[in-house]
Amino acid sequence: MSSWIALSSTEHANKHWQPKDGYEFASGQQVVPIILAEIAKILPHYVTGFVQDEGGSFQWVALVGVGGERNLYVTRDSKWFCSYIPANLRAYPFAVLKKEDGNGVFCLNKAHISEDRSYPRIFESNGELERSVAEALEFISQCERNRLLTAKACASLNEANLIQPWSISIDRGTHQEPLKIQGMHRIDEEKLNALGAERLAALRDIGALSLAYAQLFTIAQMDQLTLRAEFLAKANKNITPSAGLDDLFRNEDSGSLNFDAFDFDNINSGKK
Repeated sequence: MSSWIALSSTEHANKHWQPKDGYEFASGQQVVPIILAEIAKILPHYVTGFVQDEGGSFQWVALVGVGGERNLYVTRDSKWFCSYIPANLRAYPFAVLKKEDGNGVFCLNKAHISEDRSYPRIFESNGELERSVAEALEFISQCERNRLLTAKACASLNEANLIQPWSISIDRGTHQEPLKIQGMHRIDEEKLNALGAERLAALRDIGALSLAYAQLFTIAQMDQLTLRAEFLAKANKNITPSAGLDDLFRNEDSGSLNFDAFDFDNINSGKK
């Protein structure tokens, strides 16, 4: 938590916050956690799967890299290279992090705390959070509530023995060995299709069945990872890529989640 500062109406009464300028903070990520509320937005653009933590729990994630140094959805000028940005990234530089006692604390990345009065305040003069900061907290809180539902759905899929290891092999063309990605898991479609009506209904009622089918459907986006790697590699060398943005993004989607009280990416990145 060294990069994050817990916000205090006393300590930060006269402080301002600098909005993010792009997505360089996520440039090294290979996966991004996603939630049930995002299913419709994620399907056209991302390969998804599950990763397992040390405690054995599974988390639903979007695959945004293929093991290289850079996230394939972040350009060299720090733009997000897709029309839908996962909710997990959109509230940055704010986050709610867990303390040792398990309680959450509202934090701001310390690199974004500023004395510059042209940026938005963190707190109003009455000690209340400034409007955009309060909306960020509400957005994060709604995402967290949905994340708990997503975690419950993942646990149910695991209990039903539907999550299996997934060794991903990406073809890199002639004279190159396929790229192997380890550590991912996927839905076992054969076992899913063999479930009885009662078990399927139980999974449906908690959102797990929708998640299972969504994960299977997103496998069709695997070619996007290859296209992205090719596009960005050639763009970085000033070579015209064989595929343009229109080829990569045939399904434009500029919408936001249904529960969004505020589209946090549309904050005035400059001044208040």
